[in-house]
Amino acid sequence: MRFCSYVVKYDVGLAPNPFWGYCTLAVCTPNHMGIRAQKGDWFMGTQPVSKGAKLVYAMQVSEVLPFEAYYADPRFATKKPKIKGRYEELTGDNMYYRDERGDWQQHPTWNHPEVYQHRQDLKYPCAYVSEHFYYFGEQAVEIPPEYRCLIRKMQGCNCAHDPRIVNGFLGWLVRNFKPGKLGDPADRPRDKIQQVKCG
Repeated sequence: MRFCSYVVKYDVGLAPNPFWGYCTLAVCTPNHMGIRAQKGDWFMGTQPVSKGAKLVYAMQVSEVLPFEAYYADPRFATKKPKIKGRYEELTGDNMYYRDERGDWQQHPTWNHPEVYQHRQDLKYPCAYVSEHFYYFGEQAVEIPPEYRCLIRKMQGCNCAHDPRIVNGFLGWLVRNFKPGKLGDPADRPRDKIQQVKCG
């Protein structure tokens, strides 16, 4: 089992996407980093240090799906963006598919309209799906001092952690919180047509 930590620069509900019963990572960091996580691995996202470095979310990977499979899977149809939907529909991360010629296309969305964003998202075209997650969002919580060494304080991901500390942290999560969506995204745009940024 690997445990990877990183900074969620913008907690907008896109990456991670905590809606509709699954927490998913399909675009932005850590996907752009080519982490290649596997079933059973963990991701932990914290606020920037300037905001307190509190815990935004932690999720255990249940499945790793290529974008084509993610887009075609009826379980994740609600994660396809709806440009006239509610906020949780606007921020859908299930936005890439291949056309009949095998070329990548983007589902209609307000987010990631630029070519460079498409290239970043499609460099490692897979979605990490979690059924076991703790998403705090705007209710982000303090991480106890004994586990604060797990916090990533700069850009990128850190997947090299002491297993004893990781296990202690996961035990603390289980003892103190119920899994699931425990808050709304802290940085969600108030104007629904505003483009959301990567975290």
